[in-house]
Amino acid sequence: MRAADAPVKLDVESLRVFREVVASDGFTAAGERLGITQSAVSHKIRRLEERIGMELMRREGQSVILTADGRDLLAHADEIIDAHDKAVDYFQRSELTGTVRLGCNEEVAATQLADVASRFRRTHPDVSLEIRVQDSAYVADWLDGGEIDVALIQVLDVDDAVRSTDEVWRRDQLRVVQGKIADFDDVATVPLISFGPRCLYEPWLTTELDASGRAHRHAMECPSIQGVQAAVEAGLGIAVLNTPNLTETMRPWAGLGSLELPAVAFVLRTAASQASSELVDALRHHLSAALSNQRARL
Repeated sequence: MRAADAPVKLDVESLRVFREVVASDGFTAAGERLGITQSAVSHKIRRLEERIGMELMRREGQSVILTADGRDLLAHADEIIDAHDKAVDYFQRSELTGTVRLGCNEEVAATQLADVASRFRRTHPDVSLEIRVQDSAYVADWLDGGEIDVALIQVLDVDDAVRSTDEVWRRDQLRVVQGKIADFDDVATVPLISFGPRCLYEPWLTTELDASGRAHRHAMECPSIQGVQAAVEAGLGIAVLNTPNLTETMRPWAGLGSLELPAVAFVLRTAASQASSELVDALRHHLSAALSNQRARL
């Protein structure tokens, strides 16, 4: 460990490994995401602890638990890495030229897209980034049809929906909810609120309702997260939402008793035809960095 009077020296790459271990909840997964071996990850973490003179995390099986000092360092690591990467982006200019096309759903567009697009433009000033925003089902069709090169989408985490080549951003739980002012548990016909005809969640819910003999109707279709949230809170019907989009003015719907809902995965997916494209690799690099940062904050 560090001598008491020795200065603390941090390096950005060790902090980046530390942050990815936390985000991936393990040394092996972090190594896979960063393209280095598990032993290299362990060495980076050990050296970081030696330089700071404090234990940062403990292993529990395949998972890691941050110490109090580790949690404090994580907050500083985010700031240091972000400042470093922004400086590098500002002064580093690539010679790539051409067009790269990105598709994503509204949730991604609202939380990550502006910053990623801005940093990508600074680093690759001669590359045209074209962005299309729509429900995940449409974006997936665009990708498979060759209309876009990279997609950030949601898929239900069942069967083989998550492909081996996907980079998983995060996984959320799904909940069937109603407004606190509403009570649709025992109504004769259940009013549904969905994101539209290509909604990922609705087919699952309507199948469960049909199997139980519960009548249902469409009370509202809206492609906007904010619109669906407002409709649920106003008591217009029930909806399936992923956990980050639940609010304090919603409560569980118990009309089908205890339900086992599938998880939903947010994935970064590349068109098969673009697997070796320098432009796509550059965009994926920016997207992966942004998603890794958000995973660490969750």
